[in-house]
Amino acid sequence: MSDNLQKNKINASITLPVVILIGGLVMEISIAGAFFAYFLSQSGFGLKLSTEAFAAAQSGIEDAKLKIIRDKNFTASPNPYTLIVGNRSAEITVCKNLRTVSSACDTAMSGKYEITSLGSALTKRRELRAILYVDNTTGEVQLESLDEIAL
Repeated sequence: MSDNLQKNKINASITLPVVILIGGLVMEISIAGAFFAYFLSQSGFGLKLSTEAFAAAQSGIEDAKLKIIRDKNFTASPNPYTLIVGNRSAEITVCKNLRTVSSACDTAMSGKYEITSLGSALTKRRELRAILYVDNTTGEVQLESLDEIAL
């Protein structure tokens, strides 16, 4: 009887570490799966936010373009100004006869406007820069360039 009791104790002492090991492996796989699912869903959500930030930046460019078309001597006050587009926003800087090289509106550029629009959607940001030529005689406004600026 004592021999049988000894074997049961040994089996019980071996069973506990095996159960803990298997439980730990299951828990680790579950946590890794949860992280994988979270990051997979966030990547799609991040792409959506980036697209919304780009659309907000485009709206900022269009808003400033309309203001320049209506008033050929438009100067933004305050500069930069903010445009709210739904739940997103765009910070718009308008430079008349100036362009940005190292800081906003720091280099001469005659007869042109530079519009810089920084669109934001939660944590995502996209920046666009447009150069407009304004003809002093006819008042015609032409878009010379529209580029996305790397952040």
